[in-house]
Amino acid sequence: MDMHVRENFQCSIMRADDGGLGFLFLSDFSAQLWNRKTDSDGAASWLLGRTIELDKLISLNLHEEKAPLKIIALAEENNVVFLLTALGVFMIQLEPLQSKKILETNDFFMYHPFESVYTADTSIGGGRDGAEVLHST
Repeated sequence: MDMHVRENFQCSIMRADDGGLGFLFLSDFSAQLWNRKTDSDGAASWLLGRTIELDKLISLNLHEEKAPLKIIALAEENNVVFLLTALGVFMIQLEPLQSKKILETNDFFMYHPFESVYTADTSIGGGRDGAEVLHST
């Protein structure tokens, strides 16, 4: 990919589809997912994994808005990219390929997706066995 001839582009390191090292290259209204591959001799190279036409996925006439798309966050565990557009913030699930508008604003903020889930042990602090519930103030 010759990035020097592109006016509006962004790239971000992320996990590749196969779980290895990859990056997302965003240019105009398409996203390319690149994978780092190593051959049997140990030589590494970058290979294009797939291209996503974001204007078709989001289907909100992004070309008419004239504002470039921006990668504002990645949630690697869930294979999700958050994009800032002139129409709002969109969540793009890369596998399966789906999109959802999550905010109406096009103001830029720092986004940090939270991906962990904690399931409390039911036998401590108010579990089903009648233990006392502990509250903090």
